[in-house]
This record gives sequence, C-alpha cells and structure tokens, in this order.
Amino acid sequence: NDVHAIVSHRDAALVARYHDLVPMFDTMHELFQILNKRRRRRGSIDFDLKEPELVLDDQGLVEAITAVERNVAHRIIEEFMLLANETVAAHLDEHVVPTLYRIHEEPDPVKVEQFEAFVATLGRSLNAAPDDVKPRDFQKLVERIRGTPEEKPIAFLMLRTMQKARYDPSNLGHFGLAAKSYTHFTSPIRRYPDLVVHRTLRESRHGGMTEARNEELVEDLPEIAR
Repeated sequence: NDVHAIVSHRDAALVARYHDLVPMFDTMHELFQILNKRRRRRGSIDFDLKEPELVLDDQGLVEAITAVERNVAHRIIEEFMLLANETVAAHLDEHVVPTLYRIHEEPDPVKVEQFEAFVATLGRSLNAAPDDVKPRDFQKLVERIRGTPEEKPIAFLMLRTMQKARYDPSNLGHFGLAAKSYTHFTSPIRRYPDLVVHRTLRESRHGGMTEARNEELVEDLPEIAR
C-alpha cells in the first residue's frame, strides 16, 4: 500500500520515509508498464476481476466478505512474476530439460459457440470463428466490456469457456497468457510444482542432468503433474 501511495499519488510523507528506494519503485513502475503493454499486444487475457477476502472476527467466524483491490504494487509484482515464469520455462524448453509446465490449452469450439450465443444476446461478439479463436479475440472483448454492467457475467462465463490450466511435462503453451512457454517457477502461493521446476533448473545448470536422471524424470513427471 505504501508503494502504491508513492508511485500513484506521490505521498510526500512516504516519499520522504522511503527516499532511498523511491527511484527503484519508479523504475519498477516504468518497467511494469512496458511489460504489461507488450503482454497485452500479444493478446494475453487480463480479466482484472476482484477477488473476495474473508474478514474473520475474534472467534474465527466470517464477519464480512470484501473485494480485494489490485493496486499498482500488486500489478508490478504480478507482472514480474509472470516474466520470471516465462523466462524459466523458455530456458528449460530450449535446453530440452525434463520439467513441469503450466499449460492452458485452446478452448473447446463447442463451448466457444455457446459463449458466443450468450454474448450475442447482449449485443457483443468475439468476432472470430469458434474453431479458430485466439487469445487476442477474448482480450479485445474484455477491453470492450470493461466498466459496463455486463462485464462481470461475461467475464465469469468466459472463464468457464476456457480449459482448466494444468501441469504437464509437455510444453503446450498457455492460451490465456498467450505464452509459448509457461511454468510455475515462482508464485504467491508456494506450490510443490515450483520446487520440481527449481530442482530441474538447478540440476541442469550444475551438470546434474545425467542420462539416467533424464530418463528417471521422463518416467516420473507425468504422475507428478497429475
């Protein structure tokens, strides 16, 4: 919240308090904008839906459910995280290292047809053939409905139209992010797959990826992914 106040509102007290760090925050903000624009240009889908946060009382019972706001500081972290994940995935793929990828396959044309039929009743369209839809088609629709009354129902149905992201030893790309290579190298929630990726990356960089280890991973990774 302090970083958001500094970058977005130039809060004088916070700028003074974090004086030595402010230039780095400004550079990070500038880099975030460049990376975000680049990702949007290639068609990466950014729903920007508010996530619910449970507020608990002293007894641990739910007192309220509020919407979490994603401020610019959250978005900087998210953008850097995505780039780290893509960079590591591309590196492992290029060096043919057995590992886990986070894949998101193209949506089922039948579901796309059903989605198109629904949004048509609201005067909207993907403007694409159901069997040849691209991430950019969804992203353009997201931009067109942003701030409109129908934004939320269309966005939620769009999510249901998509395939579920999953882990796989094969690099099949990530449709929603319009990324050729993607994995979970780092994430806000520490996951076991992250550790698998860390280990395979470290082994490959330090000469531990022997032929025997390679064969072992090829055999084990499908079950680990599942």
